[in-house]
Amino acid sequence: MAVVLVNWNGAADTLATLGGANLGFAGGNEVGIRRALAAPEVAWVLLLNTDVEVDAGFLAPLLGACADPGVGAAGPKIFYFDPPDRLWAAGGRLRIRETVTEEFGRGQPDGPRFSRPADVTYLTTCCLLVPRDALERVGPLDPAYFINVDDADWCRRALDAGYRLRYVPESRVWHKVAASSGGAYTPGKTFHTARSNAVYVRRHAGPAGLVGFLAANLVALPVAWVRELARGNARAVAAKARGLLRGLRDPLPEPPSVRRDPLPAPLPEARGGTAGRN
Repeated sequence: MAVVLVNWNGAADTLATLGGANLGFAGGNEVGIRRALAAPEVAWVLLLNTDVEVDAGFLAPLLGACADPGVGAAGPKIFYFDPPDRLWAAGGRLRIRETVTEEFGRGQPDGPRFSRPADVTYLTTCCLLVPRDALERVGPLDPAYFINVDDADWCRRALDAGYRLRYVPESRVWHKVAASSGGAYTPGKTFHTARSNAVYVRRHAGPAGLVGFLAANLVALPVAWVRELARGNARAVAAKARGLLRGLRDPLPEPPSVRRDPLPAPLPEARGGTAGRN
């Protein structure tokens, strides 16, 4: 299995690796994915945030789930780093509301109902194992999103390509939430999240979904304004509104691909590859 680092010796070194520009989370991962797939022996690619700590045995269950050729990606049970016994995500689902994803178990204590493997419609790229053939068929993360919602877009494309997404609770990691983006509700994060949600809805939801998304935001924005005004954080809500408008106006490119020619549907054969097993 290949390990490609896009952040190790500080900002200057990282930007040089990425071609001299800040490509955002999705763009940086796209560079890493393409670099990994350039080696033909690489059978799986593991996406892992820099603010994650992993259980020593987290990888084997993910590899086991991805041995099924119908599985396009596998994700672990994710806890908050602090408190470490509270769930951040036990799989999730795609939806069209103010935001386009919902993480199961968010903020709840772990329990039996979160300990059953399951097919889901959404897995976060906080920690995600993807087989090579899925990346070659679906494509890498889309840099059009810059940061946030790129994982929802990839999951939607994988589902549309006929793959299943597998939640694997035997694999466990702990996430220092929002550590790499500067906090949970800041102007920078709300701008990019709102913009990315709008891009996703335009690409995947159709006219009716777009109307529902806009209606949900028209209700949510005034509520958020009142809440954040009392906290002295109204700038974050204004940034969210600007991001929403930007996402509705920006050009909508085609998703990136690894190969130009379309690939056949996933074959009903077990996956292999010594590089992925080692």
